[in-house]
Amino acid sequence: MLAADISGPLSLPSEWYLADLQTPEGVAIGATMPGVPFIVVGHNERVAWAFRSFSPNEIEEPEVSKAAQTSDFLMMLDRLAKSAGVNYALNATMNKVPDGLEVLAVDRTTLAVWPESEVKRPGSFQDARLAVLDDRRPVFTVESAIAVQRDTVSAVARTLLPLMAKELWFVSSASDINENKVGKLREEVLDELSQWNGEMGRYSLEPLVFWTWVRALQRRILQDEFPSATAVWTRPNPDFLSAVLSDRRGSAIWCDIRPSARIETCQDQARAALDDAIAKLVDRYGSDPSVWFWGAEHTLNMQWSPIQSNGIISDLLSLEAPYSGDPYTLIASDNDRPVASSVGTNFQAVMSFSDESLSYFITPAGQSGHPLSRFYDNLFPRWMQSKYLVMSTDLSLARGGAVGTSRLSPLSAYSRAVKQGRSR
Repeated sequence: MLAADISGPLSLPSEWYLADLQTPEGVAIGATMPGVPFIVVGHNERVAWAFRSFSPNEIEEPEVSKAAQTSDFLMMLDRLAKSAGVNYALNATMNKVPDGLEVLAVDRTTLAVWPESEVKRPGSFQDARLAVLDDRRPVFTVESAIAVQRDTVSAVARTLLPLMAKELWFVSSASDINENKVGKLREEVLDELSQWNGEMGRYSLEPLVFWTWVRALQRRILQDEFPSATAVWTRPNPDFLSAVLSDRRGSAIWCDIRPSARIETCQDQARAALDDAIAKLVDRYGSDPSVWFWGAEHTLNMQWSPIQSNGIISDLLSLEAPYSGDPYTLIASDNDRPVASSVGTNFQAVMSFSDESLSYFITPAGQSGHPLSRFYDNLFPRWMQSKYLVMSTDLSLARGGAVGTSRLSPLSAYSRAVKQGRSR
């Protein structure tokens, strides 16, 4: 079984669409791009393939022109679609893989990766979450693989929240809690956070409080050090905060405000930042936490790309909705901002050879780029509900479920000549 994701900028029309290519040499289904006559990520009846990308500086290769790389890549896709097994797939990719890409291929018995790089990738919060889920599932099914792809538990939240709140949970005195409205709200949100597992649900209170708190905390820690470099302390850096809050190699010294006479601790800063966060949320959403929810700020935003404006036409044709997850969940969203996301997962697939013919695919919008087509955004509700489409290499099954047939026929030489004569 091979589970694959394609992440990148979200736009309408989508850069990716689902296709079933039937040729005399065989069948291939999966994701492709407009103008590319091959399946980029998908499978034929014997082999499934996908790609994993690296940063450009992780692999050192001789300079090759873009045109040559493009030609090699398309040739490789053609050969993958015709492969009869993993060994054939590996032979097809030899010397054809563009710089920065790694090919993964599976058949019924074997998994292979090419090129076999010895580069050790640094661990990430997503890797940590994936490792936890792998340990819980010694045997994967299609359903469990889909659940992993759509997982919305943030490893950052599970790492940082215990460090931020360790001196605040269950230790405030009754007089302190009741001294003002902020104290009561602090008690209420801390109680909610103490029972939270880090799931970034779009209609949940806790993710909104957590990320507002994180931003306020980083601002308090770094603003005295970098008063003018706002980008340094306004964009959350979980690795930095984890090191500081756990006092890794004495990093807790960052919590001290240098101009002040006293030495501030990280828990001093965490408590003050929580009050800052609560005050901000009250100002924006009111004093009733029951109406605060993550999706008010974290939205999936797919802009209609033919018009790059904020006018009424663009607003009508774009898609936006409250969205679960954060930059550090397995379901991808914007990779450096925890709020409104214009970057995310454009395509997901689970391809299993334990089933003779079925695979599961989904894209976030639709198959048509025409705004008046019913297929422009028909997959969007399914995407939001974490439901997948079932596709088969069996053409009879596809025809049985079709809503219609569109036939594109090239003009004959005679028809072209007549048309050109009329145009003159």
